[in-house]
Amino acid sequence: METPKQIPDKEKDVRQFLVDVGRMYQFKAEEMTPDIKTSSYSNVAYLTCTNRDVFIDFLEMPGMKKDGKMMVPATRVYMSHSAAQQLAARLTEVLEGSYQRGELESYKPPSVKPPVRLKDQNKKL
Repeated sequence: METPKQIPDKEKDVRQFLVDVGRMYQFKAEEMTPDIKTSSYSNVAYLTCTNRDVFIDFLEMPGMKKDGKMMVPATRVYMSHSAAQQLAARLTEVLEGSYQRGELESYKPPSVKPPVRLKDQNKKL
């Protein structure tokens, strides 16, 4: 019969336990509160779609000139394709609803064709 090995003192208090990470992140909708770290206003956005994700650059135009270059503050947000699709659908839904209620200063719903410009009318003649 083997004699038990001596366990060094520093290892005697080590215990193993399992952590259910999925369970740690389970919560009810009413338990969620956004923790907004920053807030800014954007009047221009550039969208880029890659094979892996979508990113949106929110720009604060016009910016300021610094060292001979126009520096434009920007925030880049990355998201999955499905998150971008959900954002687009929800944004359209919110804008359409606000437009229908007359709450927007200016908005051209996607279902309305833009007015024909004088320049375009001349081409048709």
